[in-house]
Amino acid sequence: MHEPPSEGWKPFGSHTHRFEPPDVYFTRVNGNVTGDDMRTQVEAIRALSQRAGRPMFWLVDVSKMGTVSAEARQLAAAASKGEEQPILGGSFIFGASFTTRVVVGMLLRAVRLIKPAKQRPTVFVETEAQARAFLDEHRKRGMDKSPP
Repeated sequence: MHEPPSEGWKPFGSHTHRFEPPDVYFTRVNGNVTGDDMRTQVEAIRALSQRAGRPMFWLVDVSKMGTVSAEARQLAAAASKGEEQPILGGSFIFGASFTTRVVVGMLLRAVRLIKPAKQRPTVFVETEAQARAFLDEHRKRGMDKSPP
């Protein structure tokens, strides 16, 4: 399995992110997630997706994540509103605590109820290597199919 170099990280708030061609947006969350943090991520995913002409896969390290503000949760839920083409092909999250999995699970259920067609696969695993393996498998099978 390939491990990309740790170059190209750009800070936003207390977090970092980078693009890994052709279609991976990688975020390392460090501390609390504010509305501005979520807005930055959504805008980055949208811009990368438009530039690439395809949805992005979101690889997220949440092992050092604190809380997620109500504004950030609302922005995440509304992210694909009005998009003609999906900007996100799936989310592959690693390092999540039980509490984080519960919070994200509730957010995903809310999105699924409001916009079932906008739901994209979300996978929680323990390590980056596992997340990348699921992402690679998902990419091979096509973006409209759910991970096993």
